[in-house]
Amino acid sequence: MKALSFILLTLCSTLLAQPIFREDFRDDVAAHIPVTNEDLTSDFLTLKRLGPGADKIKLSYHPEIENDPHYVWNGECSGPTLLAFDFKEKLNLSSSDWFVKVGSKNVGQSKLHLALRIDNKWFIRKEALENQNEWNEQTLKLSASTWLTLDPNTITIGTEQETPNLKETNAIGFVSPHKPQRSADCTRLNWFELLQSDKAPPKKKLPENGFLEPETPFLRSALVYEHEGHEHFVRRGILIPLHYRNRWACFDPDTLHWAVVWEAPPGTAPITYDSMAGVSFPDKKAKAKRAPRLLGKILIIDPNFTNPQRKTPKPSRQKFGPLSPAAGEWIGITLSGNRPLIRYRLDSTIVSELVTSSQNSLFEHQVKIEGNDFFGQGFHNLKISHQPDGKLILTKPQPLITEEPKIIFPTAYSVENHQPQEKPPFTTRSLIFPPKSERPIRATDLAFKTNGDAFLTTLDGDVWRIENCEKETSTWTRIATGLFEPIAIEVDHQDRLFTLGRDGITELIDSNNDGHIDRFHNASDAFLQTLHTRDYATSLAIGADGSFLIAKGGIFEPEKNNIENELSEHRGTILHISSDGKTATVLADGLRLPYVGLRSDGTVFASDQQGHYIPSSPLHLISNETPYLGFEPTNFKKRKTATPPLLWYPYQANRSSAAFCTTSSKAFPDIPNTFLQVSWNGRLFAIETPKEGQPFSWQLPLQLDFPALNGATHPESGHLYLTGLGISGYLPTTPKFVGLASIAQNQNFPTPTQLEVTDNSLKITFNRPLTQEETITPGNPTLRLFNIKRTPKYGSGHYLWDGNPGEHQFAAKKFQLSANRKTFEISFEPLRHSDLLDLQLNISTSQTTFPIHLYTRPNHLPLANEEDLLKLAQAQENRPQLTPGNPKRGKTLFTQYGCIGCHSLQNQKLVGPPLNGVAKQLSKAKLRESILNPNAEIAPDFAPAMPSFEGVIPLQELEDLLSFLQTLK
Repeated sequence: MKALSFILLTLCSTLLAQPIFREDFRDDVAAHIPVTNEDLTSDFLTLKRLGPGADKIKLSYHPEIENDPHYVWNGECSGPTLLAFDFKEKLNLSSSDWFVKVGSKNVGQSKLHLALRIDNKWFIRKEALENQNEWNEQTLKLSASTWLTLDPNTITIGTEQETPNLKETNAIGFVSPHKPQRSADCTRLNWFELLQSDKAPPKKKLPENGFLEPETPFLRSALVYEHEGHEHFVRRGILIPLHYRNRWACFDPDTLHWAVVWEAPPGTAPITYDSMAGVSFPDKKAKAKRAPRLLGKILIIDPNFTNPQRKTPKPSRQKFGPLSPAAGEWIGITLSGNRPLIRYRLDSTIVSELVTSSQNSLFEHQVKIEGNDFFGQGFHNLKISHQPDGKLILTKPQPLITEEPKIIFPTAYSVENHQPQEKPPFTTRSLIFPPKSERPIRATDLAFKTNGDAFLTTLDGDVWRIENCEKETSTWTRIATGLFEPIAIEVDHQDRLFTLGRDGITELIDSNNDGHIDRFHNASDAFLQTLHTRDYATSLAIGADGSFLIAKGGIFEPEKNNIENELSEHRGTILHISSDGKTATVLADGLRLPYVGLRSDGTVFASDQQGHYIPSSPLHLISNETPYLGFEPTNFKKRKTATPPLLWYPYQANRSSAAFCTTSSKAFPDIPNTFLQVSWNGRLFAIETPKEGQPFSWQLPLQLDFPALNGATHPESGHLYLTGLGISGYLPTTPKFVGLASIAQNQNFPTPTQLEVTDNSLKITFNRPLTQEETITPGNPTLRLFNIKRTPKYGSGHYLWDGNPGEHQFAAKKFQLSANRKTFEISFEPLRHSDLLDLQLNISTSQTTFPIHLYTRPNHLPLANEEDLLKLAQAQENRPQLTPGNPKRGKTLFTQYGCIGCHSLQNQKLVGPPLNGVAKQLSKAKLRESILNPNAEIAPDFAPAMPSFEGVIPLQELEDLLSFLQTLK
């Protein structure tokens, strides 16, 4: 607005190939016979089953098999079959550039053929898909196919035909013409898609599985664009569709100016699908490496905008961050109809703008001024029009008139939830996501209002309201979209709704009470935001005084020297933000990928995730000392020593620490008001900081079937709801990639509340005396003790007291339950100072037996002396000889140790290289070295992101794992 200069620059446009439709089949249901139309994910298709074996076509899935997808299987069919998918409308497939891609696995004598229906006549492609024993992708060019007639009811194949007239194609099908013989001789269809090589899909929402739709009123995103050989950057932009010729405008709320206007290619999104939301679909490639780029030709640009009042963080030479409060501030967005009205303050003037484009105007602002006569006497309303010839015209129109907000996504989905699953001592109930929603729901967090309605955020920027989540049937409604990778949502004490994304903390307001969000108020953008793709805010907590706590990602590669490897003084920190949103104060730095939690007593906790300088999964209690917590790239004060954590979790137990939540006494009578740490591998850990004894954490006897990130308590029932997702490049060890479930206690059991550790015993006090039907026994092994090392390498091995790799494992010398049946004491050989103590107990009730693990950091114990080390050496000499490796056990260990999360067995590029065929490439010695010293040799195109397993895997288990890897030929 302040004397902006705009320059026209034209860039070449490009066209991108996209599928007309893609069918993946639902992955949130159990296997069942027969497959039905309800199992489809594409709204362009409907399903019919034809042929003698049609009633036994199965939607199959085996959760016990690693990476097993949902697929259609004919193994139990009594004869040939045709899976027929009717189109919503006819398609002209007559040109030579139409393709069908198919993902399948077909074995034995069974063959899978493509079929098409043209004018109600079926034709089968003579050439079958190749049979392969592993999942594979095959591309079929329609114009290069030979076609035969097909009777769809009997699956009788007729004579060869001249190329059918593909202009009137109204269905696609897949034919299995032979009678199968279960798994040894069958066809398996995983997915298929229809696409044209160089044209965008007609009448298709854009893009496939993307985070943008035509209804999107705005999109919050970073943006990089080039002008005259120089790159320009908007770190938390507002991208607005102008509703003419796919034109878009980007407003920069940090600098409060219009950065660029451009025209995207027809049928495409306006930006590249970089960023975490864009690349995190399961079929995409690993992590985002750059910010989104502008697609299309630039129409208007402000290439020289600078503002000396922007904050310049010390660790970076770049100037970024919001204006100083005296110069101006970003207020937020209000919907006018389906258009965003943007509002901001310059000096003491409030500016409101609606923007559009037309044939006669490249870019037009309707502006309302509140306050001083910013543009001169009488200019409280004006129109600014950028003409195609480069002229800028200012006029005084009628006062800016806004419309009643429109509901962007009016559809409400009724969903039947799973029945509760009883597995004492907890009941778990999975909620089903709407199978026919506008796009995938990749949940990141949820929160409850006092009326019991749940609000769920997704990585793609949506907010969903879930009504009646406690009942058998829930109602899902998408109430907001366009947010910038929101990973947290919270409700404050006044029942106000806040989300946290890369752009800031946003209050979501329904001003007209229609159930949909129409005001997006900037509650705070005080934290600094960079272009780095791992600079996302992970978690949000709201204090009793209305202030905020947030955690910011700090992953950083010092060796990279580019703009997208930015560092700011808010990277890798825990921040306190004042209730007015204007001031951000660093509470702790030196974190890699932290989450923050606020206990009901006001205590602040933070988790972090294993990586470089972070040897395992730490739990921190944050004091007022602004501690440095160990991740060297975000050690901004250059302190020499890191503050030790409250405790460490073994990486295999708590693979990636996430957020925090609190139980309710209504649903958890034995762990009421207990502060929990959520783990991405679907586990929960209670945190205990008693006045006497050791601070410790214990693992609840519960395993979710999806990767959990966040949780919230239902205000009426007290049930704990958990949700989360996997991201591409890190396959979770859980069967599902995304989920939402509630848990509650269904059986009483004794829970640990106090832990005392001496040099020869452990004493555990429980919440109540054990009944006569309850018993506690030591596990096998009962106790593990080991050290870890903080180094620039990724993670850490496990080390003995003498510094050699390994773990100390102890069996109980004796144990007893106290006379009052409330305290359990276990005696051991002398225990010594260690980084991590892992105690396993078995709790038996009248109904079941389950293990629990207790973790603490016994740093108060004496260091091992020469006598202790001598006993250790003698024990090492007397250890049993290794037996030959067992590949079956090794396959189980491959999942147990999390290898499957980073290494595919199906040639898929994840964080680590795929391992199918690895036995042909590496000797057993090389495989051993790659496990124990993975940074010694890094595979091309992969980062050094694997921790050392030296001392982590017992030698016999290592032999079993190596034996399994040697079978992957």
